[in-house]
Parts: sequence; structure tokens; C-alpha cells
Amino acid sequence: MAKKVVVNKSTAKKTPAPTKPVKSTVKVVKNMPKTTSALKTKSVSKQAVKPVKPTKDSLLKKKTTPAVKVKIAPVKKSAPKVVAKELVPKKQKVSKVEQQPVVVVAEKSISKADKKIVIEPKPLPEIVNPDKLKQVKSILISLPKPESGKSPYIDIAEQFKIKLDWRPFTKVEGIKAGDFRKQKIYIDQYPCVIFTSRVAIEQYFRICEELRIKINEDNRYFCLSEAIALYLQKFIQYRKRKVFYGDGKLPKFMEVILKHKEDGKFLIPCSDLRDKALIELLNKHNITFGEAVIYKTIASNLSDLKDVKYDMLVFFNASAIESLYSNFPNFKQEDTRLAIFGNSTADALKARKLNINIFAPTPENPSLVDAIKKYIIKSNKRGK
Repeated sequence: MAKKVVVNKSTAKKTPAPTKPVKSTVKVVKNMPKTTSALKTKSVSKQAVKPVKPTKDSLLKKKTTPAVKVKIAPVKKSAPKVVAKELVPKKQKVSKVEQQPVVVVAEKSISKADKKIVIEPKPLPEIVNPDKLKQVKSILISLPKPESGKSPYIDIAEQFKIKLDWRPFTKVEGIKAGDFRKQKIYIDQYPCVIFTSRVAIEQYFRICEELRIKINEDNRYFCLSEAIALYLQKFIQYRKRKVFYGDGKLPKFMEVILKHKEDGKFLIPCSDLRDKALIELLNKHNITFGEAVIYKTIASNLSDLKDVKYDMLVFFNASAIESLYSNFPNFKQEDTRLAIFGNSTADALKARKLNINIFAPTPENPSLVDAIKKYIIKSNKRGK
């Protein structure tokens, strides 16, 4: 028989009665309008996915902004001026050796106009003079008398009442066309011509005429001095853009030539006896040139001066010394004073064991006229 269980109503917990599942009355409506928040989130997600077309402004910004930040290595104050420095990226690991500033000194681009030619001066020749100078009463200059009749030597002669004579010790003889062809020098291949004397100008145009060489109108001419350059007016139409000249001295003249080093090959019309100082400078500066011997320097006939003596003889080149001995092989200097110009003339006197009494150029006497005048003032003991 089943036992009855008695439950105290006060202590027993009430258990909720089980409920039946209730069907939801909420209906899902299709095509329901979306809220603003949903629309916003959706639009943001689409923009994140779709690529944005670049604009002109954005492209310019990309070009101007550097991709990698760089830092210039510091330079101490005592260091030389830095022309170029090595750039090291910021994130890159650099060793201790590489951390030191790297100084790259770029060579300064020297313009042609800034190039200055420096010629080492040759030692001055020894000047021999007695303590007591003898008076100078007569002077013979180994040059032809100037056509104008004006010369500083004439002024000295008038000032000190000295007898002054002019006599060229040498003369020029042009080389024949047949002999010139043997040198295998083709004048028309040289657009630049160097003239160191008026005689060279005369002989250059003479040989061109004999060989029927047509001179190019665009040729450029380089003259040792302005006086030589102006002499070109007798042969060409003088234009400054194709005629260039120096101050009569080699350093300045070489500066003029170097400015036009790339204009073409240079030709030097010259004599068989010539000073090699210019040739040495052209070789030193790697200038392409050729020498054309177009005339010879030969001794003049000085037999009429055999019994004539002068207190002073003035020479300007070595060929005049050779002419002196070709005319008078037994010449003895004795009391005759010798005034000379240039180192090549001095070398010719040394070879003949003659004494040099007056020499130029020197720092004290840049011209031979000044040197002779100072000597006469001392020897003749007269005022200026």
C-alpha cells in the first residue's frame, strides 16, 4: 500500500508550473528600411575596401616628400670646408669607422681666364764692370733705324750728346716654296697661327701666296704684342674676334693662348734660329702645335765697319752675336761695353767668353733703354 507523504505547506517551496512554448508574434518583414547607423557603417566599410583614385595634389605631395630621412654628418670647426658629404640613412646601423665625417673635397673648376702662367726666372747673368767706368761717347745698335725717326735711344743720344748709329747685323731670307714642301707642313690644317715678330707675319703671307694657299677667313691669330697684332692690318681684315695679343712677355701671352686651347691646332711660322722658351711652354701645357721654318736669319755684310770702333755695342738676339764673329772672327772686346737683352743673347756671349756690361730685363731694369741710361749717368757723370 503506497505511503502518503505529507508536506508542510509553509516550508515547501512553490515550484512554477511548466509553461507551454509560445510562438513569437514578431514577424520579420522583408525589405525593411535600414537605419542611418547601419548605412553609415556600410558606407565606411565600402570606402575602406575600394581603392581611392589619386588626385593631382596627392601626387605632388608624394613627389615632394622624401622617402628616407637623412642626416648630414657633423664637421668640426677645425676641419676644412666641406664641399660634399656622405648621406647616411637614419635607421641604418653604422660602424664606428663609418661614423666619422667623410669629407670629399671636390676640385674647384678653374676657368680658363683664371689660369695664370708662372715662368721660373732664370738666374741673371754675371755683369762685369770695373770700379771706375769709362765715358760712353759712341753707340752702335744692331738694328735697322726706325722709319719714323723716333726712338728712346735717339732721346738718350741727344740728352748726353752721344754719337748713335744703327746697323742691322742680320737679314732675313725667305725659304723657297720647294724647300718648304719638304717639311710636310700643311698650312691650311692649322686654324690658329702664332706670330712673335713682324718678319714672321710677312714671310707667312709670302709663302701662302707662292704656294697658292687660300687662307681661311675664320683663322685666329695670336701675337706676342699689340704692335705685332696691328701689323696684321696690312694682310687681313683686322677684327678683334680673331686677333689676340699679349703684353710682349711670355707669361701673359701664354694665358691668351690657353683661353683658346680647344680652338684647333697652332702653327708657329719661325726662323731656323729661334728662342725655344715658347716651345717649352706649349709642350708643358699639352697644346697641339707645329713649327714652320719659312725664313732664315743670315749675317749681314759688315766689312765697312772693320776700322770703326764704338764704346758700346747693343745686341738683342743671339744671331747678331754670330754675325759679329762671322764678319770679324778675331774680334776682341777690350774696352768695348756690351749691352744685351734676353737670356739667349747672354748664353751666346758666354759661349764666346765675352763680358756682359749691361743686361735687361731685370727687376730694376725691365727695359734695356733704362739700363743703358743708368749706366751712362754713372759713367759720364752728367745729370738726367
